[in-house]
Amino acid sequence: FFFKQKTAYEDHCVTGVQTCALPIWKVTHPRTGEVVLTHALGMPVPTEEPAGDRRRQLGQWLTSPENPWFARNLVNRMWAHFLGRGLVEPVDDVRTTNPPSNPELLDALTRSFVESGFDVQQLIRTICASRVYQTSATPNETNQRDDQNYSRALLKRPSAEVLFDAVCEVTGVEEKFAGTPAGYRAVQLWDSQVPHYFLKLFGRPTRVTACECERSVEPSVAQVLHVLNSPEIQDKLSHEGGRVARLVQRISNDGLLVDEFFLTFLNRYPSEEERTRATNFLRDHAANRRQA
Repeated sequence: FFFKQKTAYEDHCVTGVQTCALPIWKVTHPRTGEVVLTHALGMPVPTEEPAGDRRRQLGQWLTSPENPWFARNLVNRMWAHFLGRGLVEPVDDVRTTNPPSNPELLDALTRSFVESGFDVQQLIRTICASRVYQTSATPNETNQRDDQNYSRALLKRPSAEVLFDAVCEVTGVEEKFAGTPAGYRAVQLWDSQVPHYFLKLFGRPTRVTACECERSVEPSVAQVLHVLNSPEIQDKLSHEGGRVARLVQRISNDGLLVDEFFLTFLNRYPSEEERTRATNFLRDHAANRRQA
């Protein structure tokens, strides 16, 4: 967005104990030959060269209340994060010919975000306290085919890191990632180059570009087969210090054990039919209850 000018070198980059000199280039208009002063695109041309670090000026312009694009894009991304679909979808495709599905809502959220001083936490509270966010994911006859008007909650798969952390949490067995201290979760990995088959298979981005499309949330047959047959997941389920082993040892009543497993893995109690089937299965395999 900013042109760098002047022909001299300006010492303004300090890294550790070493100061590096960065060139400030002089830019002239190709037709008139006049010097083009530093300014953001779409903003009035200043009468003199602004002083100081251009990056600071760029940051001030980006977060200025007079700049509608920053707030509008951030609001759209936060909405997509919580609702599974952006008001402008895809979130990276912001253009006049790809209008928002609800422009009034996007405008209202943008105004509220700017008036709050770009308070992201308030934006999150506004979205999560809305009726739209609290709609049921169970469709009815009027909205079962709707996927853009938010008449129902859209199902969305957790990201690769969140999904794997959930596997570790419910099985009670931590993962040791290469090059990281023990106890690190997948969401704490700052480098996508840390090798891990599960994360790669479930769409962890390579972080080569800034495009949202790098992360894949599409299901695949390989993902299904991995969850069914993965030796790593089986090792966590059968771990001597895992949650399954601890609950089986602590709870002798099959009905209570089934309730505990449903709460642990699915965050709900079982239905009567589910409880009956599970307790009958445990009773029939009492000789190897933990394996059952």
